[in-house]
Parts: sequence; C-alpha cells; structure tokens
Amino acid sequence: MNHPNGGPAAAPRRGDTLPVASAGENLRLALTYLLPNYLKGVFRGRPRLAALMARADAARRGHETLRGLRRRHGRGPVMVRGSAGPTLLVLDAEDAEQVLAGPVEVYAVDTREKVSGFAAVQPEALIASHGRQRTVRRAFNDAILDAGCPVHRLADHFLRVAGEEAAALLGPRAEAGLDGAALRAGLERVGRRCFLGEAAADDTEFSRLLGELLAEANWMGARPWRAAATRRTRRRMMQRQARYLGEADPRSLAGLFPTTRKEPETAPEGQVTHWFMALAVVHSAVVQALTLLASHPRQLERARAELEAADREHGARTVAGFMDMPYLRACVQDAARLWPPVPSLMRRTTAETRWREVAVPGGVNVLVPAGFHARDGERIAFAHRFAPEKWLDGTAANDWAISPFSRGEAQCSGMELGLQLATGFLAELLRGGTPAVAGVRLSPGKPLPHTFDATRLRIGIRAVRPKEDA
Repeated sequence: MNHPNGGPAAAPRRGDTLPVASAGENLRLALTYLLPNYLKGVFRGRPRLAALMARADAARRGHETLRGLRRRHGRGPVMVRGSAGPTLLVLDAEDAEQVLAGPVEVYAVDTREKVSGFAAVQPEALIASHGRQRTVRRAFNDAILDAGCPVHRLADHFLRVAGEEAAALLGPRAEAGLDGAALRAGLERVGRRCFLGEAAADDTEFSRLLGELLAEANWMGARPWRAAATRRTRRRMMQRQARYLGEADPRSLAGLFPTTRKEPETAPEGQVTHWFMALAVVHSAVVQALTLLASHPRQLERARAELEAADREHGARTVAGFMDMPYLRACVQDAARLWPPVPSLMRRTTAETRWREVAVPGGVNVLVPAGFHARDGERIAFAHRFAPEKWLDGTAANDWAISPFSRGEAQCSGMELGLQLATGFLAELLRGGTPAVAGVRLSPGKPLPHTFDATRLRIGIRAVRPKEDA
C-alpha cells in the first residue's frame, strides 16, 4: 500500500530525519550547479554567459557535485539551501518518480521563482497557477493542444508549415552554414503561423517584444525599477496578439479558441505566451538533433532511410508520413534527453510528504535535477551517448527520471505538438541534403559532453547533386 503522494507507506520512526548538506556542500552546490543554471537564463538563454559556462564545463562540475552528495548522504533526498530557502534535492530515480508522478496539489508547480518570473511575461500562465485556476487552465491547454494525442487535429497544416519554413532556409545559405539564430527565426515563423495564423507570419515585432519580456523574466522580479517599462512592453505585445486572436484563423490554434470551453479563471489569452516559450525547446531539440545526426553517421543513415521510405509511401509533409518516422522523432527526444531544455524541475510541497521512512512537513521546495538523472552514468548504460533506439524499445520512455518534457500531471500539454513541429522541421532539412557541423565537436566514439554550446555552431546542409550520365 502506498502513501497518497506516491511514497512508501511505512510509518516514520521517531528521530528519523533526512540528511542535511553542510555549509561547504551548500556553497559548492550553489557555485557549481545553481548559479550556472541561473546565469545561463531560466526563461530565455543568455548566449554569452552560456558560452562562458560551457568553456568552464560547469554542467560536468555540477553533476560531479550532485554525485558527491549522493555518495556521502545516500540515495534519499538531501536538505539543501536553495535560492528560495530550504529545498529537498532529489538524487534518486525512485524519488524523482515519486515527485513527478505525484499530484500537483501536493507537489505544486507554482514555485516562487516561476511566479515572480512569469509576473513580467504572463501572470495568468498555467505554469504559475495552482488550485482551481490551474485545473481550468490545464483543461483549456490540453484541449487546444490536443494533449496526449499522437498528432494534433491540425497536424496536416502544421507539418506543411514546418516544411515550408525549413525549406526556405535551404539552398546557398544552408550550404554556407546555418547558425542557431537562423534556425530560431525559421521556427519563430512556424510558431506565429501555427499558433496565431497566417496574418502573424511576418510579425517579427511580436517575437521581439516577447523576447524582451523573457529576458526581463530571467531576473525574477529583482529589478523593480524596470516594472513600468516591462508593463508597457507586455501591453504592446498583448495588443498585437489580440489582433490575431480576434481574427481567429481556422488553421491555427487561435482558431480553436471560440469552440473550446472556458471558465472565468481560464484567461485564454494568457496561455499563448507559454506556447511561444516552448518554441525555445523545439529550437534546442532541432539544433541538437541535427548536430548529433551530422556527427553520427550510423544514426544519420537510419534516419534518412526511414525518411525516404515514409516519403515514398505517403508523400512529404504528411501526417501519415510523420507517423512512419518514429526513429527521427526519437532522435529529437534523445537530443532533449542529452541536453534538456529545462535542467531542473522545481516543485513546492503543500502537504506532508514521505520519503521512505521519513515524513517531511509541507511548505518546502523540491528540486529534481532532470539533467543529472538523464545523464546518470551510475544508473544508465547509455547516459553519455546518442541512443534514439532507447525511446523505441521503451527503456527511456518508461524511465520517469528521464524527463526532458516533465512527466505526470505537470507534463507539458504541448509535448506531442512540439515533437511534431520539431520532427517535421528536421525532416525537411534532411530532405535538403547532407548535414555537416562546425563549431561543436561530437564523436560517436567518445562520451558526449555535458554541455551543448551553440554559440559558435554552424550547420551546413549540402544538397545531393544528381550523378551525370556516363
């Protein structure tokens, strides 16, 4: 019999307590794990600082710190000093599953950091909500994004859009080498067309304003003197967004708003921003997967063979073709596992939780270092290599500690849609030719680095020239 929050039901013995990190351990954790993740940007990447953290190999040092804590204190949670006070640091895969599989009413997602950060961007966002607000907003997001469905109801159009925008990058420009900014601009157009409609395709000002807000959100409310300017920026962005929501392009997510149930607490216009934030996840996954395929010939050959077979059978940019590309989709998933877009999953407890035989009162923060668990070489044989096949045989898919898109009740409502867009975009780039990469060194014969630094990255796509007749 299990405890209601997912933990073992054994009663705690008198005097049982969880281990507490020492002052030195807390300092090392802050310097090697917490601070680098903050500096890289929580809501929007800070490229220069991310490059600096990569050169310092901060991710590897952070993982070493976490392994050291587990060796000294055992596999159970360790009480540490986090950015928002006492925090349970989850170092065991079983405990990670307890948190992620537990109810969000107990393991709440609206931590202080998220609430303060989203206050600048979208205070009504699902991820900063709790209780009834979260329930109705989650229902709205699930309905619009077709959460849990293999393909979105508008996937036929969305895959065409992803293909068109990726194809627009091909040719001499791609042969010379694409950088991360070019790929991001293409995916932002995908987002504007699919989320807001064709009228928003060229509205780069909307994306610029959102980027400005996300950059401010990185400060998590620590710059109150910027509040008035931030409100003005948000007002301008929301005015542009309202124009597209009013037009309700039927081939976009905005076009689904009129027929989707809403409650007084739903704030439908307040959910859109987070969908655009998720495009950063799609962008990272595409760039990382393309780079991995360019540097791993065996996986590239299998992905191309699958793509060509699906195109012959169903045609390019089709739903049926997408469904016949599970390996390419798995490449996207494993790229996100190796370098997760959100390396730490934060929760706050609202009631007593139990960790094996130790009961902990509610009101503490819980940190699940998702990046650490996905690259835990002491537990996972494929931790440091590109292994898309592990998503196909269920090894990765069934491992709750591997959670690049979170899990359980807090899993991203748009996970399936994000995978569709990423896979469709990546497929079109591979149709364009053979990828080659410069600025990043990845080798199938060596453990992959803990950090993916895209600041110097250039991906060339060389079109396959038809052979001349003899």
